[in-house]
Parts: sequence; structure tokens; C-alpha cells
Amino acid sequence: MVFEKTLNEVVDENYVYARALHYLGIDFFENPHRKLKDICRERSLDRQKVIKSFYLFDSNQRISFPELESYPIELLMEYLKHAHHVFIKEKLPFIVHLARKWNREEGLKNLLPEFIEDFIRHIYEEEDSTFRYIDLLCKQSDGSATACFKLMSEFKEYSLISEFEEHQDEDEFGAIRALMDNVQPVTLHDRVLLSEIRAFDREMIYHAEIENNIFFPKALALEEQSQKRIKTLSTLN
Repeated sequence: MVFEKTLNEVVDENYVYARALHYLGIDFFENPHRKLKDICRERSLDRQKVIKSFYLFDSNQRISFPELESYPIELLMEYLKHAHHVFIKEKLPFIVHLARKWNREEGLKNLLPEFIEDFIRHIYEEEDSTFRYIDLLCKQSDGSATACFKLMSEFKEYSLISEFEEHQDEDEFGAIRALMDNVQPVTLHDRVLLSEIRAFDREMIYHAEIENNIFFPKALALEEQSQKRIKTLSTLN
């Protein structure tokens, strides 16, 4: 049973459990050889809560591309915002925590916090510009005069197609990937950190595929409809 295993054994069985334990306030590398049952008893942690945490962190919560393609753009945007929230509040803080507690002096350790800071800034910029622009387009299509005014005043110089083209050329994780190739994992801490970074890299690729192949094409189609509507109204007037 999992509670009879040491923290090292639990995490070595499934690296995702390291993040689940961290969520519960337990860092596996601080008491690697102590049994999970003893840690739970000391901290008055309910075993069902621990099992539920393991299950939740181990669950694959991805939605298929065909299903996402069927989403209206408003719902798709909320899905992407939720992914951003998970990145910022859950996955990235754990990676930074692992890196800061890492005993090895590697270039990866120094670059990770800087990369993550830039990545989070990029997320907020995307939500403040692209997502806000699309939200206003949606409201304009529903007949909002206020949205129309804000589009003309706040986004007069904004180019959605330029944003899309820049997005396609991005490889934000390239430098991190190169540094990871130079790290030879020795300890469980090494393996968990590299595993978390690789898992996040896969999530970023999946996220970028959604944005590039579903979200931006839908957004550009919406923008085209909006421009046609404005042109028609201008002709009538």
C-alpha cells in the first residue's frame, strides 16, 4: 500500500506525486526515507485527501481537438484562460520551488526563474491584448455600441494577423530544452525536476497547437465578419 512506502519510493513510482505532495505541504526531498503514513500521522493529514490529491494530479484533463474545435470562441477563450491559471498558480511555482531547492549548480537552475517570469508576463500581455480584443469583437457582434467604440479607440493600431504570425514563430522553451540536454540526472530530485519541466514543455506545445490551429483561425474569422458588418453599415449610412 502506498502509505507503507517512503516518500522517495512514492515519488519514484510516479513523479507527478511529488507535485501532489507539495500541494499538501510535503516536500519529498526533505524527508525522503520516511514513510508516507508517518508524515500523514504527524501532520494530521486525512488519507482519503492524500489519495484524492494523487488522483487529481495524475488525471489527464486534456480535451480532444475535435471537441475544442466545436467550442464557440468565447468558451475556447475561457478554456485557454483556465490553462493559463493552472500554469501560473500550480505548475510553474512547483518547478521554481524544485529548482531553488536543487543542490546542483547548473545553468538550468539560473535560467529557469528568468524564463518563468518572462513567460508569465507574456501570458498577462496576451490576456490584456488579444483576449480583450476578441472579447470586444464578440460583444460587438452581439450589437454592443460600447464594444465598437472601444475597438476603434483602444485597438486602432492592433493587428491580430501580426499577433498570429509572431505566435507561430515562438519557441519559448528552446533555451531551456538545450540546457536540459546537458543535465545528467543522478538523484530523484534531478529526475523529478526534469520530468516536471518536460511535462510543462509538452503542455506548452499542446497549448500552442490549440491557439495556432483553433483559436487564432476562429478569431480571424470573427474579425473578418466584424469588418464586413462595419463596412455594410457604413454603406447604408
